[in-house]
Amino acid sequence: MIKAVVFDFDGTLTPLTLNFTRIKSEILKIAERYVPSEVIVELGGEYIIETIYSISERLEEPFNHIFKEEAFDRLNFIEMEAGRGKDLFFYAREVLSGLKRRGIRLCIITRTSRDVLRLVFPDMDRYIDCSVTRDDTRYVKPDPKHPKVALEKVMVLPEEAIMVGDHPTDIIGGKTAGMLTVGVLTGRTERRGFEEVGADFIIPDIRGLIEMKEIFQGV
Repeated sequence: MIKAVVFDFDGTLTPLTLNFTRIKSEILKIAERYVPSEVIVELGGEYIIETIYSISERLEEPFNHIFKEEAFDRLNFIEMEAGRGKDLFFYAREVLSGLKRRGIRLCIITRTSRDVLRLVFPDMDRYIDCSVTRDDTRYVKPDPKHPKVALEKVMVLPEEAIMVGDHPTDIIGGKTAGMLTVGVLTGRTERRGFEEVGADFIIPDIRGLIEMKEIFQGV
């Protein structure tokens, strides 16, 4: 029986407004002052947060900490800028309330910061039992440690939970953690993208969760 739902945030509960091309470009501009260009080329395929940690690990004290702080400060600034004036999808709170009434434990895991999460979802504590941002763990999705940290907080086993997200990283992290996975088509990932990473279910948006008797049977 499903006891918990772990949600991604951007693109799943709220519109995706981040310009990832701009973010990567600005972080790499900072990195150019610390490491040779060949290192930047070598790390070009990594996600932004992983790139920051990879570069930091190549630097000696105190430059590793200085670079990491500067890079994350810039990342947070851009994310806050994109989050101002934004709210959840108009249906999100109703869906969360409906799941909560069924006794389902609700979590958010996100690669963004806690500042951004609170800015966009200030009344989060009314709906969500726990949240795990990049401020809470270094190991962010697609690393399975990310959803596992959330499930530990609500004392639910992975096989008793589902991971819901708009990106392949959500599906990969959830599946590797041993969870059922649901892809939503409200971000930038099309159905084929979810099929390629093996999502168990694909729905237009999180409203579809309420009707999924195959998941919530008996709840």
